[in-house]
Amino acid sequence: MRTIAALSIAFLIYLPTSAEQRAQTQTQKESGAITGSVKRDGKPASGITVIATPFPDSSNATLQLSNQSVSMKATTDATGVYRLEGLAPIKYFVKPSAAPLISTGGNSPIEVTVGEGSTVEGIDFSLSLGGVITGRITDSDGNPVIGQRVSIKSLDEKDAPSGVEAAAATMGDRMYATDDRGIYRIFGLRPGRYIVSSGKDSDFVNAFFSRRPSRVQTYYPGVTTESKATPVQVTAGSEATGIDIQFSNTDKGFLVSGRVVDAEKGIPIPNAMVGYSKALKSSDTGLDVHVGDTQVVESLGAPGGFTVTNDKGEYSFSAVSPGNYKLEAQSIGAFSGGGDSQFYADPVNFEVKSSNLNKLDIKVHRGASIIGVVSVESTDPQDSLERFGRIMLMAMVIDPERSYSGSNCTVSGDGSFRLGGLKPGKTTIRPVVMSARGLGLLRLERNGLEVKDFEIHADEEITGIRVILAPSTCVIRGHVTIQGGALQQDATIRVTARPSSSPDSVNPTDFLGRRLTDVSGNGSFAIEKLTPGTYDVEAFTVIPNEQRPRIRSTKQTVTVTTERPAEIELILDLSKTADK
Repeated sequence: MRTIAALSIAFLIYLPTSAEQRAQTQTQKESGAITGSVKRDGKPASGITVIATPFPDSSNATLQLSNQSVSMKATTDATGVYRLEGLAPIKYFVKPSAAPLISTGGNSPIEVTVGEGSTVEGIDFSLSLGGVITGRITDSDGNPVIGQRVSIKSLDEKDAPSGVEAAAATMGDRMYATDDRGIYRIFGLRPGRYIVSSGKDSDFVNAFFSRRPSRVQTYYPGVTTESKATPVQVTAGSEATGIDIQFSNTDKGFLVSGRVVDAEKGIPIPNAMVGYSKALKSSDTGLDVHVGDTQVVESLGAPGGFTVTNDKGEYSFSAVSPGNYKLEAQSIGAFSGGGDSQFYADPVNFEVKSSNLNKLDIKVHRGASIIGVVSVESTDPQDSLERFGRIMLMAMVIDPERSYSGSNCTVSGDGSFRLGGLKPGKTTIRPVVMSARGLGLLRLERNGLEVKDFEIHADEEITGIRVILAPSTCVIRGHVTIQGGALQQDATIRVTARPSSSPDSVNPTDFLGRRLTDVSGNGSFAIEKLTPGTYDVEAFTVIPNEQRPRIRSTKQTVTVTTERPAEIELILDLSKTADK
């Protein structure tokens, strides 16, 4: 359910926010500024645009996605100096926007926290000309393929964005496509090795709405398996030319078709969302490790395609290449935010070998529902639900087979909500707040008693659920000391904060609300916008080897309040031999 769940969240995020709701998210705090300089090859660079984008955490990531105007821009003057003004007092990603150029210091984007009425100085960037990959995309007859998307993947881990940085990079990524000659040109690349491919939309939202003919994902120099692809070496300021890809007439893939039907009555389900994705094993990801209860890298499976069933409940996918896959389905109502999803589906695993697959039926069941109310608990009497704009809820369910599913809804103006189409299993609820101000889960109640999670049974309607939210104004500050060895070059230490009261079976900080931050060069860190409560704070680093990456971590528990930041000291011992 995770691939379709990702699409569901994307739809909820992109739902329009009214001007009135946006106005409710504005604060009256005094704005701040960020200033610094930009150099190119050691000399002041004029005319370079510098952009500040709100840090994508649970409190303002959705604001960033639903209202792009919150990003601020400034241009460097003749001396290479820029100044970003009128910034709200929150955390930002700051980076130069100069497509052919790359940051030579590995410091782009930079995380900057702007205080109320203050100016952050010295946010400097050093740029140089990046590398280029160019080539031609043709069909099996040698004709140019026009407007074909081209994807690249870095094989050098230190150059690949991760975590929240990856999320920010995705939102601002350039769309690489071929021109009328079938030629593409990807510029502004960091030195390193890249895998180049074409044939599928890398953006699953674009893939869903695309009406282009389906093609098998093909990798340079013309293979359909990534492991057989030839890496392209890129150096600074140079061009890697002739990186051509030809779609083979013999690799058109196969047809996969079937129906979505009611498991009990056997009747077809029209207008159901159907998607398929690669059925990945942990060995396929290269990294499948957990830090305590927090999964560092999660294999969701790359989206293969999406469609909607017709009035007979039928679906079909063309050009599916050989491999192992998983089919999933969801009702369209899940994407409206209204909580009117009615069913959940049994995922179907299938393998494409050398022929079409027909009659792959997906059976759906009437789901359970949760009805309740959301309220805000705060010392400020003005902290009402209306003040925080649009609030969404995510119900996350894990069944006895440890298969995840879920549902989403938008909270009504009076605080009421309904989550439908839920699978039986252990369930918890987490908020996604469309507000520039932080708001997080304080506690979850059922019939007046605090709970971490609760069981859902088949076709059950659960009432008496109360989701209590509180302003996220708490901070954990700390320091990580390394002992028992030295970190490898370019290694990163990260810190997560997970509510101690959260259920073991469901990680509430996944997806938009993950409380994760990098540790600075001097070992310090700060995790902001937390609700009051007790947290498990864990520092970790990944140590690669030839077989599988290993992880070293350390954890402590700390209680945070609104009165003052919590302070914590963590010791990361690299000499320990036991892996998590």
